[in-house]
Amino acid sequence: MSAPMPRALTAALSCLAFAATQPASAATLTIEVQQVAAPGDLMVAVYDQAGQWLKQPLRGLRQAASAGTMTVQVPDLPDGDYAVSLFVDRNANGKLDSNAMGMPTEPYAFSNDAVGNFGPPSFDKARFSVKGDTRAVIHLP
Repeated sequence: MSAPMPRALTAALSCLAFAATQPASAATLTIEVQQVAAPGDLMVAVYDQAGQWLKQPLRGLRQAASAGTMTVQVPDLPDGDYAVSLFVDRNANGKLDSNAMGMPTEPYAFSNDAVGNFGPPSFDKARFSVKGDTRAVIHLP
């Protein structure tokens, strides 16, 4: 019959088991957005799956826009492939406004400065890899 395990050892082993189930590394994605026009809110959406592209972001951020270049940080991302869409919400209604033809009337852009034909770019065009801390630069028109 074995002796009971000391409580401190049991707690330490439990912590190690928990740590082993966590991602090995979490990165910070730093997004540099150039040519921002204020006023408004910079709306940033980060996606990690093509099937969710422009529908359900993994992360969403809102930050008061300031003219020029802005930096937004997205912490705790596991290494992998991501795509970003962003726009300046000039009237603070929380959505990208468009005209009667469906064309956006607020400044918008995508990672890799990707553009689409008759619509937004595909996830694949906007996709980039995050491996450790990563910096992405996006230019607003």
